[in-house]
Amino acid sequence: MAFSARSKSVRGLLLLALGLCALTFQSLAFTKTEVPEAQASGFTAVIADHALLMSFVLMALSGAVTLLENSTTPNPGPAEKRPDYGTFLMMQNLLCFTSGFINALCIIDMGMTVSHQSGNTSHAGRLIMNGGAKFFHLMCAFCAGSFFAGYSKSDVEAVYQGRFSPNMLGAALAVVFGCMIHYCKAESGHNDAASESLLLFAFSQGIQNGVTRRCTSLPICTTHFTGYLTDVGTGLGLWARAMANGEAPPTLLKVLLFAAGILFFLLGGVAAKETHGPYGMQAALIPAAIMAAVAGGLIPVPKPAKAQTA
Repeated sequence: MAFSARSKSVRGLLLLALGLCALTFQSLAFTKTEVPEAQASGFTAVIADHALLMSFVLMALSGAVTLLENSTTPNPGPAEKRPDYGTFLMMQNLLCFTSGFINALCIIDMGMTVSHQSGNTSHAGRLIMNGGAKFFHLMCAFCAGSFFAGYSKSDVEAVYQGRFSPNMLGAALAVVFGCMIHYCKAESGHNDAASESLLLFAFSQGIQNGVTRRCTSLPICTTHFTGYLTDVGTGLGLWARAMANGEAPPTLLKVLLFAAGILFFLLGGVAAKETHGPYGMQAALIPAAIMAAVAGGLIPVPKPAKAQTA
């Protein structure tokens, strides 16, 4: 009981800290204005002048939050046979939406992708002697986030079952910190395709995908969808072949899972396009809030019925 009470207290304090971090600059962040170069001053100027160092420090802080987790994960069985399939699908879709939202904002604002690294790998190779480092840096940041998801022994079912997830909270914090770095650099007029804020956004996506990829039912990708497209195609192909041969067709629940994830990632891009105009990159605070809600178990999730005892 004491451990449970302490866990709830830690959860509340961490969520409060996340809210305070956002509130420290939200009043300015959600008012997009044209700022002359070198207008930043005080705390904002310090962060802008030491953006790379601050990014590393904030990545470490976000990673430290994930280390609060050290739990075992129950195995609910294959995805298509889960008794909570509807909830499982909903939570996956929420996380796909947040990832699509963040990634599209980074593309619109800075011309870089942070959620999927295939393109960054190709660009790092083709531009290895002429600017490829910035792509490689994002690959490393994403990998670092995944490292924390593995090292912290994350409860990979927590996000689907409405339990507290320090890893997802760390991912949400990284997005908030990325918004802060971006805001401070924007005040100084120095955001570009190599902005240090991108490291924090990629780091957050690495944590998130590092958790969902280790789902016990099947590897869930919430940040990139080449594999999902493949699985939708092969799943439909297997179903069509069975129908043509008069055999019992396989379930399409997995195909639905994969197709829905792709759709919600796309909807995240739509949301990014609609919100970037009035709010700029600070619109990423919206998916960060959703991620924090998932992390805190604040999304209503039906609880499994308790077994009756005689």
